[in-house]
Amino acid sequence: MTRKKRTNGKFVIALDGKTASADPRENLERLARAARDSLSFGAELPFEAESWTIRQETANSRAATLWFTARAEISGRVGHDRMAEPFATFLKSIIRLRETVRPGGAQRHLALVDAARYLYLQLERRDYDPARLDTVDFQRAEMAAVREAEEAATRKSEEAGKGRRRTLWTPFLVGQNLLRLATVVRDQRLSAASIDYAPRTLPPDYEELRTEQAPDADRLPSPAALDALPKIANEVQDPSDVCMMRTIALLHCAPWRIGELLSVPADCEVLVTPEGQPATFEDLDSGKPVRYGLRYKPEKSPDGTPDTKWIPTAAIPLVRRALEDLRKHSVGSREIAAYMEQNPGRAWLPERFREQERLSIDDVAAILDRSRNAAYDWLHANGIPIRRVHVITGELKRSLSSNRHSFKASEKDLNERVLTLRAKHAPDEIEVDSLKDTVRVGDVHRWLRNKRVEVHEESVSREDVEGRILEMNCLTTDFEWKLSESLFLFPKLFFWRERPFRSTVALLNNDQLRFFMTGEKDGDAKGRRKYGIFKRMGFTEPDGKDIHITSHMFRRWLATLALQREMSAEQVRIWLGHEGVRGQGPYDGRTPVELAEEARQAIRSGMAKGAVAEIAAAKEPRDRDAFLEAVVAAVHITQYGMCVRDWTFSPCERHGACVACDKHAIEKGQPAHRAEIARSLRENQMLLDRAMAQTEEGQIGADKHAWHLYREVAVLEATLRVHDDPSIADGTLHQLDVAAVLAEAEREVQE
Repeated sequence: MTRKKRTNGKFVIALDGKTASADPRENLERLARAARDSLSFGAELPFEAESWTIRQETANSRAATLWFTARAEISGRVGHDRMAEPFATFLKSIIRLRETVRPGGAQRHLALVDAARYLYLQLERRDYDPARLDTVDFQRAEMAAVREAEEAATRKSEEAGKGRRRTLWTPFLVGQNLLRLATVVRDQRLSAASIDYAPRTLPPDYEELRTEQAPDADRLPSPAALDALPKIANEVQDPSDVCMMRTIALLHCAPWRIGELLSVPADCEVLVTPEGQPATFEDLDSGKPVRYGLRYKPEKSPDGTPDTKWIPTAAIPLVRRALEDLRKHSVGSREIAAYMEQNPGRAWLPERFREQERLSIDDVAAILDRSRNAAYDWLHANGIPIRRVHVITGELKRSLSSNRHSFKASEKDLNERVLTLRAKHAPDEIEVDSLKDTVRVGDVHRWLRNKRVEVHEESVSREDVEGRILEMNCLTTDFEWKLSESLFLFPKLFFWRERPFRSTVALLNNDQLRFFMTGEKDGDAKGRRKYGIFKRMGFTEPDGKDIHITSHMFRRWLATLALQREMSAEQVRIWLGHEGVRGQGPYDGRTPVELAEEARQAIRSGMAKGAVAEIAAAKEPRDRDAFLEAVVAAVHITQYGMCVRDWTFSPCERHGACVACDKHAIEKGQPAHRAEIARSLRENQMLLDRAMAQTEEGQIGADKHAWHLYREVAVLEATLRVHDDPSIADGTLHQLDVAAVLAEAEREVQE
């Protein structure tokens, strides 16, 4: 059955449109009031802010941010500016009331916000007023998304030197979300115009995806990147660069999601024997068979239970070296985090400052590991009040009562002036600068020294400094272990060019790793290295272009290597942490040529059945390879198995209907393929029953349709029998004799 091409526009929010008035502006105000009264995303949600940062209630409890800003990439006219009113309130209200009806976290609203940005630009000349929306605005917004996707695909193709290739999903998703917005505008009567919008962009063609000639090269690390990384790892010296390269090394050793890797605790290593009994590092070093893995928190685990990611034996030395360096550079941060966990409400300060009531500017500079001027800047930036140079009032009075005088004014007059000054300031202290006009001497500091009055230097409250430092720390995690037990814990600014704040700690995040690899293309990189590690170290692609990689590329790369090395789909599923094998398509980066070589090897080794295998077996060895090269030149994965037709020489004669095709082969025991065949069999059986009923009713043409469905069902049943046949080994390529299956089905009908 084909996938549903369009949504029906059903989009429910927590507001009954039947009670709306005839005035669209009243309805917009009503919508905004209902949204502000809602408790979705929490009662403390800053509704008027330009962004909402919301923590999702999911297994990994990630924070997602909804930005209500306009993007310059859409038209080149509007920058990353805050959306103007009243459109911003209109969009925020819809999102919050949608969340009220169907809670699901901020992540599920990102596509709606992205679509709204296209619609926002259509209202530029109408003061961004949703009450003036018209059907044509939604149509133009959809076309803008299509044009942007085509331009982006063209640029990408030109850069890669390939043929033009269109982005598949973005315009379709924009159209569907514009339809949802149009539904709200129509049902809630938010516009004076009658909205009758239906998106025109169709979803991607699944047949095109299934028979694509080669995977997207941008999904895997380029050979230049893989060649450069080990060289860079041995050359870096800066501690922050070393830690980043060791993190990338761990991405090479197991198919991590980046959030899973960054959740690894410092004490993460797990060693067991092949039988599952505890093992030691002595067993590992002595060469005994030992399974080695790392504890982590799976991102998509329903209950968030920690799991173990097992490491291939060849990668164990690389993992241990990476862990050693990461632990060495993060040990200080873990000690700081442990202190704050043991002393709630206290920030870590060097021990000599912990009990002081007041801190001098030099003390603050020592705590921050900065210069005196930088300490001043930090105090001002954080609004921490500085007590100026002062004297204690009581000490000054006692001095004035003594017989040591170095001025002509009478003691009584001076006392009165000091008492007057005291009334204007704090009861117990007087700033030295304020004494100048009162005492009327050339050098007030010298005068105070002569009077033996102690001058107290500038200072700040330790509690104020400590409180601000405590706020700067990241003290919470979503892991089963404490922050002080996390491996990727470093001082803040550790990965910036300037010295980090020793007293503040934070977990390494994906944005920092991305910046390390790719750098800042056009934006301001103030305080940071502007370029990624490849450019800094002089590595580029063979054509001179910048190397671009992401953390997820390594996950796909390892999955592809595993499949190329004849690891079963089920084993790869477990390694990737997927619930089922159906989601592994994007992680299979094997080309049609590579798949064809695997199929030819299966035929040569006897792990194949069918017409091609029988002909190949009957040929002389010298002719067998030439025959297989000609017949199995390229292989394409389908939802039921694999197609051995060479698409470069002839198109598909069945237009992608793979079930009853003689060019189709079954990979026996492949769970995803068997599940898809069983599903298709159920659907075709239902259609056959309906066609048979129509035939009995005498509908014209129903008998031909029923016969077509009968043949499809017969081939699907035969395919399912192959998967369930215990005499056929899993992994065997089986090519059905479709003609024989159909002939048998025809005989059964005639009998």
